[in-house]
Amino acid sequence: MSTGAAVGVGALAAGPVTAACSPFGSTVDEGGKSEGGGGSLRFITPADLGLERDLYKGFLREFEEANSGSKVTVTFEAWDDYMTKLPTLLAGGAAPDLIHQHMSIVQDYGHRGALLDLAPLMERDGIDRSAFVPSLLDAFSEGDKVYGIPKDSAAWGVYYNKDKFDEAGVPYPADDWTMEDLRETARALTRDDQGRSPDDAGFNPKKIKQYGLNWMEPLPTFSENARAFVLGLGGDWYDEDYTTTLIDEAPALEQFELFRAMRCDDRSTPSPALDLGQGDPFRAQLTAMTVGHHSTDFFLREESVEFSWGVTFIPGGPGGQFVAVGCSGWAIAAGAKNKEGAWELLKHLTSEPVQRSFAEQKRWAPSIQNAMGALIREDSTDGFVKVHVDPLRERSDRTVITMKFPANQSRIQEAYAGNFDSIYTTCKSDDIEGAARATKEQVDSILAEG
Repeated sequence: MSTGAAVGVGALAAGPVTAACSPFGSTVDEGGKSEGGGGSLRFITPADLGLERDLYKGFLREFEEANSGSKVTVTFEAWDDYMTKLPTLLAGGAAPDLIHQHMSIVQDYGHRGALLDLAPLMERDGIDRSAFVPSLLDAFSEGDKVYGIPKDSAAWGVYYNKDKFDEAGVPYPADDWTMEDLRETARALTRDDQGRSPDDAGFNPKKIKQYGLNWMEPLPTFSENARAFVLGLGGDWYDEDYTTTLIDEAPALEQFELFRAMRCDDRSTPSPALDLGQGDPFRAQLTAMTVGHHSTDFFLREESVEFSWGVTFIPGGPGGQFVAVGCSGWAIAAGAKNKEGAWELLKHLTSEPVQRSFAEQKRWAPSIQNAMGALIREDSTDGFVKVHVDPLRERSDRTVITMKFPANQSRIQEAYAGNFDSIYTTCKSDDIEGAARATKEQVDSILAEG
């Protein structure tokens, strides 16, 4: 998740269950006894080794204890492995009951009929939609259909290295800063190996020691945070009905040019390849700022970095200032054998106690508004509550938004890559308008397929 990147991920009792058994076969306990049948449920999810998997196992045990006769078989996967395996599992005859869905893929699976519409179950059982961060549930919905329920949240902001700012004599970002402020600040914090900035004579763009800002993909393909920028400039990526793209309009072109200029003219953001090759450039102090959500703060603390930091909002513009939020969620496979059991488990995992338990670890943020306070530390970072918490519990004057990723995302990504790589990856072209026109034609054609 989102981001990175759980709302109700909790009560699938695996006990001593491990992923060493067949993905959706019988559960095997430590004594080798196989159990299955009746109330058996099959659950697959990406999860990191250690704390995350341990939490899941605990929630699953609680679910089994509270639901006599239920038995959950859980399979944990690495993120990349999960994304590769899921299409095969859903297309075959061994579809799991409960599955993980990221907001970037849920519309794709929903449109293909691979996910159960949860709206009738929510209405039947009186699920209060207002308990969740509203925009997150919208990202998992299409018209009257609900393809999944959010299990976590990730509100984006801009982190900054206070020490780098102090060394350069640059003021910390103001909460109401603009896109141009972002560019100027990043430029002022960029340094070559002799300590010169892009405004100094002799600046060497081939020997940059410190960049102003991590590379941020400025396209509507990989992260919902890009939408906060284009909305701030007064535009959007798609029309209301998702029938056409708006990337040939002035606000989108302005965003594209902003990041092209920062990357290729100012040299204030590293190339995408260099960014990836440095681990996390912000934590390694290769960059002075980064666009990140609450887990940025978590990992800075876990690694005990030797600098002070703060976080503020993504900059605004004539269109306003926005807090972009992303998430993953839980969905029930259309081919699930135990849909009712999966629904009961999903409700448990999205319950407030489970959500609060995850949030208390500070690594994962909840999607239930009432559990959001559990993410707050006594020694919270400057701006943390203001950026990551208050907007999601409706205590902010900033507008919370998310992004609905249309179906056929892989093809949409290919269209953007084919036209924009020469602009952002190699800086060999500055033809933003030409790339936008070509991409719009391809993407609009994909959208027209429904």
